Amino acid sequence: MVGVGNCPYLLKELKMKVQVNLRSLSTSQGMIRNGDIVDLPEEEIRKIIAFRPHAVTVLEIETEPAKKKKAPAKKKRARNANGTLKADDPSTPDVNEAWEDG
Repeated sequence: MVGVGNCPYLLKELKMKVQVNLRSLSTSQGMIRNGDIVDLPEEEIRKIIAFRPHAVTVLEIETEPAKKKKAPAKKKRARNANGTLKADDPSTPDVNEAWEDG
């Protein structure tokens, strides 16, 4: 685990891409076999290497966790002053008045 700045509660969990060198190895990802390439948390890799130094080969270290994509914002219908839905004005083809920011 890597701390962010001096804040111990802001921790990022790094992932490491490793190749297994043993016949089989039990991990948080299940049983992995010789030659398999998997992404495992840094802490788990440190524990594996402490007990079996030749069990895995580190291929790549992910410096930042993958960012989640935000879902596109839902469009919101425009409303009149009395709360009813607005209709689109056909005389303005480049603007859709029925939707906010349309």
